[in-house]
Amino acid sequence: MSLQMHDRLLWPGGRRKAFTLSYDDGVTQDIRFIELLDKYKIKGTFNLNSGLLGQQGMINIGKRPAAHNKVPAEDVKRIYSGHEAASHGLYHSTICNTDSARCLNEVLNCRKELEALMGYPVTGFAYAFGAYDDTVINALKGCGVTYARTIRATHAFNIPEDFLVWDPTCHHDDPMLPELTEKFLNDDSLFPMLKLFYVWGHCYEFDQNDNWDYIESFLKKMSGHESVWYASNGEIESYVSDYRRLVFSVDGRFVYNPACTAVWVGAIGSDSVTEIRPGCVTALPEPAVL
Repeated sequence: MSLQMHDRLLWPGGRRKAFTLSYDDGVTQDIRFIELLDKYKIKGTFNLNSGLLGQQGMINIGKRPAAHNKVPAEDVKRIYSGHEAASHGLYHSTICNTDSARCLNEVLNCRKELEALMGYPVTGFAYAFGAYDDTVINALKGCGVTYARTIRATHAFNIPEDFLVWDPTCHHDDPMLPELTEKFLNDDSLFPMLKLFYVWGHCYEFDQNDNWDYIESFLKKMSGHESVWYASNGEIESYVSDYRRLVFSVDGRFVYNPACTAVWVGAIGSDSVTEIRPGCVTALPEPAVL
């Protein structure tokens, strides 16, 4: 027999699954992809290089050449409305093995310029080429960045311990994506109780590999599940951070929420869900017997 306290994080509304997307470079193919996201009511995070906005180009990898045209600065707010804009560095530079000043320049100026375009704080980041080191991470911390995505696939549905080293589940072209999709949607196992499915990529790859139909089929399959919270990267990080700030009594019988948003908790082996309202002390149910 095991007693399980009602202190385990649940997604908003008591959900146990969440789905998030992250797409890099701020290219014009994002527009078509966002139309699909809006059609299926799914949120995305888009990582932009503020110093390259409006630049025109081609990319010659993949099955065929594809346009690599950056969205114009004047259109950024309109294009990404309803989704999250995050930073991908000022010039998409590899800032590993550089000094802190150059790291700070790449990170802070991109954040500042994107905030001027979007009209809200930009605290997310995706590492250019997935590359980072301690100097880069320290620069992110100094610039107020709260999360940063790598490109290292976990093939799992875990919540990161450190959001500045946030490994996604997989890329959208990962051969395991269909298997992972089925596993995520059908997985009701207790361990881990909470699941996060994170897919990333670049929207120009849909032109390169001629797989727009494939990604729409995936989004359609993922959409409309009441048991899934569809959130941006920033919403995920902010919510988990609010949970980590909860103050539990020693015996786990009540909890104080110092944040300005509600947090939901439950227990392993129990269907009971408790909403911890902001600024309140909340009594918790008796421990669940497992």
